[in-house]
Amino acid sequence: HSSATTIGAAARLLLLPDGDQPGRMAAPASEDESKDVDAFLSSCAASGEAAYAAAEAVLERLQARASRAAARRLLGAVRRRFDAGQEHCFLTFHFRDVVVDPHPQGFQQSTKLTMMEIPSIFTPVDWSFAFYEGLNQHQDSTSRDKTYAELGCGNGWISIALAEKLSPLKVYGLDINPRAIKIAWINLYLNALDDNGLPVYDREGKTLLDRVEFHESDLLSYCIDNKIELDCIVGCIPQILNPNPEAISKIMTENSSEKFLYSLSNYCALQGFFEDQFGLGLIARAVEEGRAVIKPMGIMIFNIGGRPGQGVCERLFLRRGFHISKLWQTKIMQAADTDISALVEIEQNSPHPFEFFMDLVGDQSVSARTAQAYMKSGGRVSHALSVYSCQLHKPIQVKKLFEILKDGFNEISSSLDLSFDNDSVAAEKMAFLVYLASFLKENKSNPCEPPFGCLNFRNLVAEFMKSYYNIPSTSDNVAVFPSRAVAIEISLRLFSPALAIVDEHLTRHLPKQWLTSSAIEGRADCDRAKDTVLVIEVPRQSDLLIELIRKLKPQVVVTGMAKFEAITSAALVNILSATRDVGS
Repeated sequence: HSSATTIGAAARLLLLPDGDQPGRMAAPASEDESKDVDAFLSSCAASGEAAYAAAEAVLERLQARASRAAARRLLGAVRRRFDAGQEHCFLTFHFRDVVVDPHPQGFQQSTKLTMMEIPSIFTPVDWSFAFYEGLNQHQDSTSRDKTYAELGCGNGWISIALAEKLSPLKVYGLDINPRAIKIAWINLYLNALDDNGLPVYDREGKTLLDRVEFHESDLLSYCIDNKIELDCIVGCIPQILNPNPEAISKIMTENSSEKFLYSLSNYCALQGFFEDQFGLGLIARAVEEGRAVIKPMGIMIFNIGGRPGQGVCERLFLRRGFHISKLWQTKIMQAADTDISALVEIEQNSPHPFEFFMDLVGDQSVSARTAQAYMKSGGRVSHALSVYSCQLHKPIQVKKLFEILKDGFNEISSSLDLSFDNDSVAAEKMAFLVYLASFLKENKSNPCEPPFGCLNFRNLVAEFMKSYYNIPSTSDNVAVFPSRAVAIEISLRLFSPALAIVDEHLTRHLPKQWLTSSAIEGRADCDRAKDTVLVIEVPRQSDLLIELIRKLKPQVVVTGMAKFEAITSAALVNILSATRDVGS
């Protein structure tokens, strides 16, 4: 739970009398209509379950063309009955109508949206308003022919607001809570028809009913199952770890308890241990599912609470093959009654701290443990809330790669790191990954290859070295190892030297016993344990390395080169000269 101190002008939640809504003047309620209102309220008063059943009955009337107008007039009359007392309506009849103004100040459209809320739908007002403000920063002049999907649509206000503002081809509002979908449909009819039950047409002669649909869906499963390609995916997905890890394994039904359905808004899927530890597992799965249905040049926009830290949040997108840009960022206050002890416990078992702030202005963060102590002493803390836009980097290749990996390679798919520090080599690396994935899929049992590695791959590496670095090489000059650390260890075992000196940056994965022996004096005569190599860590700087080569006279030297020394060949020539002199 969070409470925003400043929501800004992008969206406002208002409890307004009906007269404050332009263009919505309705005829006075008739006696029969008043009786209908009384009957509806009477059926709602018993409990939240009864209120939902009454709303569901109204939705059935809205979906039938013959009774649609009358049902819409009933909803208008119900709202007017509580013009100045919607909170009383919520407490007494277990529902309320709220009016949302989603437009920035100065926006040419001034239509406000009317929304019904019930207790079993989580409505994170501060988060969703901040998210919509971020969406307003994304400029899209070609939205009219595009298809959108909103994940976790709740009561549907963002989906409806997007359709009303952008006039897209279609907006799919998706939510795992079946009751949320029913209420979202009611809210769609509330805004697609006026209080007289007549359609509200836009400039293209369409209503919101032509542009918006709501469907029960676990993230993007509806779009995946129906093979719907999307131009834009948006999602204001909570990052709260569910106290009941078995919640999602339960059967999701419309008859589930209000408390359970409400908790669905906070559920967190196990999607990679590290990301799940910080409450990002559900967003990670949404991003991965989005890759399958987003068009190559499509955009995904997500709300990310900054408590895990900006680096962790951005890494979630980068390692899955996306470019990112931050559309919007603000700070919101952590609710004083929120228990963050779970975050403190996670922090104690992780090298990465959460990020909280002791005010709304400063940039100096504090850990969850510090924030908890401060809150217990009466202080208030905030955390960042950011809206990120992400787009596939090399979309054709990334989509092809994961299409290959989707069957039988789930572990590889979730552990791949597709972030690239250097864009100039990204295309080459992606092309190779696609080739490798295709090879693995087509060859269920790999053929027996020579000890130095796959001959075809070694030929490719040799050609690469010739083409890009002008090094005359053949496959005989190339050996393939699982990693650089393995290459060093196997080489040392092969040569079995009395003494080897190894670049200090390259010794981390060598056997510990190789690095702990100090038997340098008389090393040629000492009895060494089988498969043990005496290794001395040395600096990479060439003048220091050469001095150690001349003093220690090792049989094998393994080193890298500092970037500034690799500009010319002088350092390498000097190292080779020193090793030749001592017989290394």
